Amino acid sequence: MKKILIVLIFSLLNNISFATEIIVKPELQKVKVFLTSAEIKQTAKVKLENGINEIVLTGIANNIDRNSINISGFGDGIIITIVQRFDYLREGSQLPEIQKLQKKLDELNSLLMKQQNEDEVLKYQIEFLMGNKNIKNEKTGLNISELQKFSDYFTKKLTEIKNKMLENNLEIKTTQNEIQKIKKQLDELNSQSNKPTNEIVVTVSAKKDGQFQINLSYIMLNAGWRPFYNIYTDNINTKAKLNYIANVWQNSGFDWNDVEISLSTRNPNRNNSKPELNPWYLNFFNPILGRELKSSLYKAVTMDQNAQALAEPEMQTMSDYFEVNENQLSIEFTPNIKFNIPSDNKPHSISLKDATLNSSYQYYAVPKYDENAFLVMKIFNWDELNLLPGEANVFFENTFVGKTYLNPVNTKDTLFVSLGRDENIIVNRKQLKDFTEEKFLSKDVERTYSYEIVIKNVKKTQINLIVEDQFPISQQEDIIVKLKESDGSKVNYENGSLEWKLNLKPNDTITKKFSFSVRYPKDKNIQGL
Repeated sequence: MKKILIVLIFSLLNNISFATEIIVKPELQKVKVFLTSAEIKQTAKVKLENGINEIVLTGIANNIDRNSINISGFGDGIIITIVQRFDYLREGSQLPEIQKLQKKLDELNSLLMKQQNEDEVLKYQIEFLMGNKNIKNEKTGLNISELQKFSDYFTKKLTEIKNKMLENNLEIKTTQNEIQKIKKQLDELNSQSNKPTNEIVVTVSAKKDGQFQINLSYIMLNAGWRPFYNIYTDNINTKAKLNYIANVWQNSGFDWNDVEISLSTRNPNRNNSKPELNPWYLNFFNPILGRELKSSLYKAVTMDQNAQALAEPEMQTMSDYFEVNENQLSIEFTPNIKFNIPSDNKPHSISLKDATLNSSYQYYAVPKYDENAFLVMKIFNWDELNLLPGEANVFFENTFVGKTYLNPVNTKDTLFVSLGRDENIIVNRKQLKDFTEEKFLSKDVERTYSYEIVIKNVKKTQINLIVEDQFPISQQEDIIVKLKESDGSKVNYENGSLEWKLNLKPNDTITKKFSFSVRYPKDKNIQGL
């Protein structure tokens, strides 16, 4: 029995040692881009020989999660082992940007050689001209006319050659500077690309010669996408439109050319384990123990933050080519066309979808802080759009008015987007000193404050305006605040806000007043008044 086992082991080792090595670069089939990573799907077809075949898959993305490697095979063979490794000797594929720069560098070097050759020829012309400047007629000598002609020719020709040399030297310096710039850029790119080649070795046992297909998928970390939005509105009588954009980036080491790219809101790098509650113990404070607990708590919080950080466009548009699928745990945007995303670590914009927003417009004024009114767009039911937190460009009347930030996590049913100030609505606020009173009552003092707000509409159209102001809120029993006049405003006694809803016709002026009193001990000073 032992002899048979030894023979079998020796036979297996003998077959493995003489395994046929097949080097193949799998083709890129699909890419699913997550917020902080991407799932790559590649396929390769190979021809197996009878026996043990060692298939070396090159052209694999950099910085992959080896635990996510998933390989399946179809054909006349059985997969025995799968190993990921780094080859420090095999030369990886050159980045397209490096290839372009290298081609440009070769062209410039060739141009420089031509310019230098031309400079040498010009020098020879000067030597020839200078060597023949002492020209004379052996029999009769040169007369004045001949001498003048020769002097004019000599001066003109020498000047032409010198000027040509000057121009040529300037061109040489320009070419040399361009060469130096490209060399520096190439040095930087090569320093980043000269990394060990990532490979996956698949050992396949075949009983006969035949075709074999390998399907490969894995998660790479140097990729992701971020949402970005454009909000357009023509005027206050039209609905706003939203353009949902994805800025996709990747640094896999190879370009994603003509490939199907889907985008997912899922983040596979986050910790997906359900939190567990531990017993909450109370005890008397111990200074030494407290410091230890604080240190351990800091480490726990830091680790949790690190884990979170790790986790962490009526014409046809590009968005018409995407299907939006709502899965159990995420939203996926699946395209009907293919895209090109180069491996340059730069964001590339893809329009995901367009939507008409349920929006309305309202003018707001806070005269305590600003003398102009602000036009605000209110967006309702926008949580139905499955938006992610991200920046947005806002365009009003075909003009860029600024940026805002859409945060569906912290915003309620209505989203407010400021479209900017309107200087044709003037709001002036002043304190009325004539109505300010100060009374001394036994141990207390009572002061009354009065304000007047004047609103003027100098626009040619009628507007609806909400004016906001406030009165103070007491946080002490000894400080008593009373609102004495609100002039028809909507009062919120919890936060001390006053709100007037006004309708102003063109060139209309409206005045509003409010006053409040503050009573407090005369031996105390009040902060905030």
